[in-house]
Amino acid sequence: MSITCIGLRIKYTRKPYLSKCFRSWRLTYDISLTTIKGGKAHIAIPQDTSRIRIYRESFSHRGIWVDTLMSRKTLEREASVVPVLGYERGRFIAEFDMTPRANRKAKSTFADTKLSAEDRSRYLRDEKAIQVASPEVSNIVIQLQRGQTTKADLLESIFEYCSENITRGGKDAASDAKSTLKQGFGSTLGCARAMVALCRAGKIPARLAVGFILEDAQNARTHYWVEVFSKKKWRPYDPENGYSGNLPISFLPIRRGGIEIVRTSKACSYESKYSIHRLSPPPTLAESQDNRLWGILDLTRLPSSMQTIVGLILLLPIGALITAVFRNIIGLRTFGTFTPSLIALSFVQADWRTGVVVLSVVLCIGVLARLLLNKLKLLMVSRLSIILTLVVLCMIMAVSIMDYFGLTPSASAVLLPMVILTMMIERFNITSEEEGYLQALKILTGTLMVVICCFPILRVEGVSRLVLTFPEVHLFTAALLLLIGRYSGYRLSELWRFRDFAKLENRST
Repeated sequence: MSITCIGLRIKYTRKPYLSKCFRSWRLTYDISLTTIKGGKAHIAIPQDTSRIRIYRESFSHRGIWVDTLMSRKTLEREASVVPVLGYERGRFIAEFDMTPRANRKAKSTFADTKLSAEDRSRYLRDEKAIQVASPEVSNIVIQLQRGQTTKADLLESIFEYCSENITRGGKDAASDAKSTLKQGFGSTLGCARAMVALCRAGKIPARLAVGFILEDAQNARTHYWVEVFSKKKWRPYDPENGYSGNLPISFLPIRRGGIEIVRTSKACSYESKYSIHRLSPPPTLAESQDNRLWGILDLTRLPSSMQTIVGLILLLPIGALITAVFRNIIGLRTFGTFTPSLIALSFVQADWRTGVVVLSVVLCIGVLARLLLNKLKLLMVSRLSIILTLVVLCMIMAVSIMDYFGLTPSASAVLLPMVILTMMIERFNITSEEEGYLQALKILTGTLMVVICCFPILRVEGVSRLVLTFPEVHLFTAALLLLIGRYSGYRLSELWRFRDFAKLENRST
């Protein structure tokens, strides 16, 4: 049935016309960093827009710690990078697979908004390369203001002036507003800065935007354009290519209000390479407005940040299946059915090295605390609450200590299921009282063995993508669990335990 559902989805979500006009692109970052103690970098990364959605992203890094954050000012995503203790060189590689949304006739990328007094002042000020107060800028604005009655008319005049009177050159051309306007010749960045300077001199808030144009390029170059705040909305303008008020769907913004994809501190330097390649879209991404009901089943249409969470949830049945095999077929005892899966998933989401350290510390302190609490003879609810409090304090202290020594970027890298750990500590102590410490240690060892087996399987990116793209595959998982649940034969551990009886029976026969 699982195979049937997958086949039906592929058949009815794929439309013939999509092979001609439907495009999918992969943007790749390859950034090498040289850092010393205290060095940091902030790498702008793409996110979903009203016209483009990212259906897959992956990060790999060496010698650095990476944490994905959201900028409060611009509401854009950044990868915050700090060096690992003992490493001076690091490398950050990221891949983003993206595709146009089904509704490509979106009127605008921006919604109506209000500009605060602080932001208005920021987008009207004079800057080093945007010389608003220079005579070259002010004279042109005075000339363009003649006969103009509204800010909208002035904006159109500024755009036409930059499009028609500035000749575009290469990298060696002027890149600041003053030189570009004076020479009438400048780079893409210089042309964009010239328009920003003219808008600001005319009291129209404006900012730079940097991104990429989605087209095949082994060594993709960043592209710059202008965003102007007009009529309660940010509107994009590209004077180099002549786009006014709206940009083609192939324009992918990365950072607004700046020109750097990578921002570093003085103690950090970098080399970057970007590439863009066209891909064939997966079958389930072939969206159609006539097929909205099928779109509900397409989990890849969700925002990339939500896809990460949903993908982790969908991995849980696979972890449960592995646990069922160990318990019902092999005969290995564990503390609970879902405990190994949840711990393994926490390692998948986090860094496994720091996770192991935190897990070990929490288990040791939790068991010792439980032994001390036995003397107080507390009720179960109070006892569990005290253990949970100690677990939380231990985790926070472990995060703080590792952060102090530069071993982890934030608490999110070592988050473990605290309630599960608390219950496992309680189960360990109860088992030790009822069956002895040796048996409790055997069960704990069995639990950790299942975690070790679950982790490499759940960590494989292809597994996560498979269950996210085709959640129907869990019908097959349910069928396997049904078969395992009806298994009533010998467990492998029992064959080992009773091997002496088997030898005696063979000798007697």
